[in-house]
Amino acid sequence: MAIIKLETWEYEYASHIGIRRFTANWDKEDAEHYQHEERKEDDRTAQVAAAIGELAVAKLVNQYWHATIWSAEKHNQFKKLPDVGTNIEVRRVRTQDAVCIRQKDTGRGLIVFAVRPIEKEFMEVEVFGFINADTGYEMGEQRDYGRVVPLDMLRKDFVWFEEVTL
Repeated sequence: MAIIKLETWEYEYASHIGIRRFTANWDKEDAEHYQHEERKEDDRTAQVAAAIGELAVAKLVNQYWHATIWSAEKHNQFKKLPDVGTNIEVRRVRTQDAVCIRQKDTGRGLIVFAVRPIEKEFMEVEVFGFINADTGYEMGEQRDYGRVVPLDMLRKDFVWFEEVTL
C-alpha cells in the first residue's frame, strides 16, 4: 500500500472538482445500487473523496488527471472516459476490504486502482493496489452491483507501474 500526501493546492483543487460534480447533478436520482440509505454517504462527501482519490492516483503514477465535470444529461457522452490517463479507473473503498469491478469495465484495457481517502479531511490517500479490470472481473466474487476483489489480491508494484504490461 502507498500513502499519498496531498499538497494544500492539490487538496483544494480536487475538493473544488468534487463539489462541482456534486452541484452539476443535484437533481439526479441515485443509481439503484446507491439507494441503500443505511450504507449511503452524503453525495457531497462522496464526490469530494472520489476526486481526491483520482488526483492521488494520478500523482502516484505520474499520469494526467482530466478532472472532468459533466451533468447527468451528458453522462452517456463521457461515461467511458477513464478517471486518470488513458486507461485508469479509480475506485474508492469505504466499507469493505475489496474493490468492485463492473462488467462495463471489461474489454476496454482498463486498470482499476483501489483507494481510501483517510478521514476526516482526506489530506492523505491510501492506495491499496491495482488490477487489470478483465482479470479482476474473472476472479471477483459476484455481488448485486458487480464483482469484488479482496484488496490483498491487488498488485502493489507502483514503482514499476509505467513499465508493467497488464
